[in-house]
Amino acid sequence: MRNIYIINPKAGKQNMAALFMAQARAFHEAHGGDYVFRLTQRAGHGEILAREAAAQGDAVRIWAVGGDGTLLEVVRGAAHRENVAVGVFPCGSGNDFVRTLGNREIFMDFGRQMRGAAVPIDMIHTEHGDAVNICSLGFDAKVADEMTRYKHLPGVNGEMAYTISLVKCFFGRLADPMTVTITDAQGETERFAGDFMFALAGNGRWYGGGYCGAPKAQLADGLLDFVLIRRPAYHRIPGLVGKYKRGEHIDNGRFADLLIYRRGTRIEVESDVELVSNMDGNCVRASRETYSVLPGALRFVLPEGVTL
Repeated sequence: MRNIYIINPKAGKQNMAALFMAQARAFHEAHGGDYVFRLTQRAGHGEILAREAAAQGDAVRIWAVGGDGTLLEVVRGAAHRENVAVGVFPCGSGNDFVRTLGNREIFMDFGRQMRGAAVPIDMIHTEHGDAVNICSLGFDAKVADEMTRYKHLPGVNGEMAYTISLVKCFFGRLADPMTVTITDAQGETERFAGDFMFALAGNGRWYGGGYCGAPKAQLADGLLDFVLIRRPAYHRIPGLVGKYKRGEHIDNGRFADLLIYRRGTRIEVESDVELVSNMDGNCVRASRETYSVLPGALRFVLPEGVTL
């Protein structure tokens, strides 16, 4: 089986790419296995490289070496193909996707990765491109969009960049008018309207460099977790942020008048204003958006000992 390592040389710490390639060479020289390195040269290049590797038709494992953005590109190029399994060596600033599955160090273990099994997991479909972790509209998407200005600064990791952006966005518009329609597993719909801070669709649990927005989400259950937060009074926010970050908001009484939590297959959001839509850190602007589940759309490599 071929192993294609798609490496983002700008991800993570300086010299990450050279160090990773040295480790990979050493492993394959000792244990065998066909492998090729491909370095991305620009935004979106990882998707092109993954699609080219997948199109050859033989059994191949495509490894995203970088952060969540690199993984998203590789996933978009390799999903919906039976001959392809995608794995990740999380070398970025946030590495949120793997938090749903376990410790980052497990995913940096070559032996466990090579002995791992490929399993089907769900994805999220949007008209702007599919995602694998979390999509959202509103305030937290504005934060994700803004944090790209900070995450490459010296000494600033993904969590710190998100926090800096959060503080800045706090002094802007806190909520947006939205009409939200959620479709459940039985095809029944439910509608909500009002001023919401954000509407979130979670396949994975973590985003923003360490915020557990969808703490009950499962990667392979054919459903998405939907979290809506209504506009809170400003003085309440400091007491809510920490609980939200730790994933304590779903059943917390402090969120009782603010939070709507549902599980289902589809969420549609409309607004009279332009919103920011965030798909695994890739942000666009739109006044309407739909996120829907794609059951079993991706074959993903779980390192040895890791289960869904």
